[in-house]
Amino acid sequence: MVLFGGKPPCEDGVMPSEHREPALTVRPPADLKRDAQATLAERGLQMRAFVVACLAALINDPERFLATLRPHWPDKKPHLGGRAASKREQ
Repeated sequence: MVLFGGKPPCEDGVMPSEHREPALTVRPPADLKRDAQATLAERGLQMRAFVVACLAALINDPERFLATLRPHWPDKKPHLGGRAASKREQ
């Protein structure tokens, strides 16, 4: 549903968003996402819970958790235009 100014009601400044937490948007390669969802589903787990668990593990023991991920870390994507990178991303 689109209203005034081409924005949905939750973003028009009149009606606040009902989400408690801000979104985290990530676009992994489709095959990686599909395979990860299947791996989690085989164990009765969901992607959202997995991401939250990873963030909690990072905070709990950053050195150990990051060492576990090091061999799987993706290359940094080149900036191809669009929105300017924030100072944190640079």
